[in-house]
Amino acid sequence: MSNSGKVYAYVWFDVEDYVSPASNDVPLQAINILRKYNVPITMKLVSEKVRFMKEQHRDDVLSAIKEYCDVGYHTDSHSRHPMVFEYIRDTDVARGAKEIEKREQAGLQELESTFERTPSCFGHAGTQWAPHYYPYLKKSGIPVYLDATDVVNIDDSPYWYCGVLSLNNQTQNMIKFDRSFETPEGNQKLKDKFESIHNRLSKKPGGGAISILWHPHTGINKVYWDALNFSAGKNTPKESYVIPEQYPTEIKERALRDFEELIRYASSFGDVKFITGTEAAKVYARKLDMDLSVSDIKKIASKIAASNKISFFKLGDEYVSPAQAFCALVNVLAAYSKSKEIPEKTAMSEPLGPMAPFKSKARSSKLPLPRLLSACVQVSKFMATKGCMPSSVKIGTTVELDPSDFLATIALIAKTLASGKKLAGDAAPLRRARMILSEKYVDEKAFQTACAWGILPMGFKAPKILEQAKLQTWTLVPATSKN
Repeated sequence: MSNSGKVYAYVWFDVEDYVSPASNDVPLQAINILRKYNVPITMKLVSEKVRFMKEQHRDDVLSAIKEYCDVGYHTDSHSRHPMVFEYIRDTDVARGAKEIEKREQAGLQELESTFERTPSCFGHAGTQWAPHYYPYLKKSGIPVYLDATDVVNIDDSPYWYCGVLSLNNQTQNMIKFDRSFETPEGNQKLKDKFESIHNRLSKKPGGGAISILWHPHTGINKVYWDALNFSAGKNTPKESYVIPEQYPTEIKERALRDFEELIRYASSFGDVKFITGTEAAKVYARKLDMDLSVSDIKKIASKIAASNKISFFKLGDEYVSPAQAFCALVNVLAAYSKSKEIPEKTAMSEPLGPMAPFKSKARSSKLPLPRLLSACVQVSKFMATKGCMPSSVKIGTTVELDPSDFLATIALIAKTLASGKKLAGDAAPLRRARMILSEKYVDEKAFQTACAWGILPMGFKAPKILEQAKLQTWTLVPATSKN
């Protein structure tokens, strides 16, 4: 069934201020509004905020969240240093994910024990989006990355990255309620924007999703709580926390009135379906692992062989990432190397991308077939053991190829075999290619802006994180709705 024009919307809060007692009231007030209009919400919580509410004896708030909200994880302590960017800045994705697991596990356990469930989603603190989170999320059973970033963006739409559904669209399709209520006309601008986004997405093939964000503490605080206590890499001791100055009563009251009016207005669109992180995982479900027929292998190999630019593409109704294509063709040739027959079924999964960049080293334009096939056996074992693509592939002792050139080269071999033909000669032509997704969908300027967030140390730079973000675009595909 076609999903042309289907519009989804998801309301989400980042509940994080663990210095202002008055900030505990706003989530509960907002939940009461959302209940009134039967609009679901995904509430991402900082674990230190949960501890703070327990210290303040706000069981009423915690109970309401547990009963009504889809619960997401928003890091253990948000802005306390060292933050994630600071401790993963020099790591690859695999090592960074292990470090995140070690430092975040207590926070995740706090949420799981308090709300008696695994969070439906995760989102970074401030501007700290990074690919290193994703393997940690998969291991923890968290299926959705829900936040906002411009660093990786496919047409401001949901996408899959490192095997995790990402609701990260920030610009065209996002409504940010924060501070909009400072002026009487602010809410009308948001309502106009919602209508504009809705009208555009309802005409778009496949429709789209509208993101509605509020940091509830902005309903009372004039400035961000962490800007006063954790700016420029410094930690304020808990006993010395600075509580932000509050808005006048008029503005605090307007914030709640405007929020109710925005929710009432958005829910009046009969063709908009509101979803949570939990529901998004079903709406945008995707097959990461599957058994491929010989015909499927031929289609994948033909697609890769047809161009020197490697990207995602469709196989039937599913998008195939470059990492999946790499896995499929390596596995089929590894099997052929052992039996000299192409298997009727070939397993395809999605490994992580490479952990380091590499440029091919090859003097010859012809490569020995036995060595190429032997390399496929070794690469297949490597992916099964390490869970990622290799950064380079050795062909004998004198040739070492980057993953793009290796994939392009073996695609011709796989295409020949899947077409029922025999391999001619004992060598195959070396083909050059490049994986183009990092060029199209990674915004380096957006990443530099993220590194300039005022909570990070002054002059903070993390080129390794950007490098890793590009390498993991091997796993990038658009997310398409299934309902």
